[in-house]
Amino acid sequence: MKVLVILFLIMSCTQKYQTYHVIDSRNFSIENPDTPITKKMMPQKKVVQGNCIGQWLFSSNAQKENIRYIEKNLVGRMCDSQYLLNARLTETWWTTIIYSRSCFELEAYCPRKE
Repeated sequence: MKVLVILFLIMSCTQKYQTYHVIDSRNFSIENPDTPITKKMMPQKKVVQGNCIGQWLFSSNAQKENIRYIEKNLVGRMCDSQYLLNARLTETWWTTIIYSRSCFELEAYCPRKE
């Protein structure tokens, strides 16, 4: 019981938000965002996707795995279009001495088809 209380006191939690006006799903990088120049697009339906990855001690880097998952998989399958509009990326991670968890939620709008 003492161990659980100590772990709870040592736990830290962080949340970070990023917004993107336009995301090109074929060429997206979280660390190096580049807003493409496109014709004017109107948002249609809102899509929300998320992912969580955990790690024990130093077995992996949950945040880097999550970033790779978002850039390579998640962004490309959110819409039938190449672009996502008015996107908001929420990163949440919490850490104890022996376990860490990294969660991402990407909220965006698919463009209206013309």
